[in-house]
Amino acid sequence: MYFAEFTLPGTMELVNELVIHAASEAIATQFAQEYASHWEFELFALTVATEQQVRFCRLTGNAVAIA
Repeated sequence: MYFAEFTLPGTMELVNELVIHAASEAIATQFAQEYASHWEFELFALTVATEQQVRFCRLTGNAVAIA
């Protein structure tokens, strides 16, 4: 699982975060970039998700699984 953080374009202001369950980092990166483009965000960081991040994002509904 990967943890993606998104910012407003041209800023360092974090506006969203998402846990992505994907088979590889490449797939997670592609999904995160498409998600950012759709919402007019910039992908700030993509890291391996910690247990705490996974639990938090599941509670807030910010988790997605990719086949």
